[in-house]
Amino acid sequence: MGFMYNVHAIFGERILPLLIVAAAIWFTVTWKPNTARTLPARIFPILVDIQATLGIILWLYRIIGLGAIYYLTFPFILHPLLGILAAVVAHISLRPRGAIRNLGRWAPLAALAVLLLLVLSGIMVARPI
Repeated sequence: MGFMYNVHAIFGERILPLLIVAAAIWFTVTWKPNTARTLPARIFPILVDIQATLGIILWLYRIIGLGAIYYLTFPFILHPLLGILAAVVAHISLRPRGAIRNLGRWAPLAALAVLLLLVLSGIMVARPI
């Protein structure tokens, strides 16, 4: 579980925020109306899903395997909830016929800005004071 924790921490704290900023710029610049999703637009939500899945596995392991029930209390419960919400936003953000398609070219930028806020909020909740 130590290796899985390190992958989750490094990818979530360092790589994913940079990837979100790069994706927001890329998808805003390359936006074309009424086109199918490109390969990067299909792969990006999967990366967020992998990160959220690793986090849920680690969270469940700590609760069930280690008996750390305090992970169900207020500040700790926010981290997995923010991870699940981030995965949902990642899928909605790059869908051509998604809920935010009326924003046009700015739809990916707006959705990925929300995703970045969710990821950064999850990082702040997970970090001890």
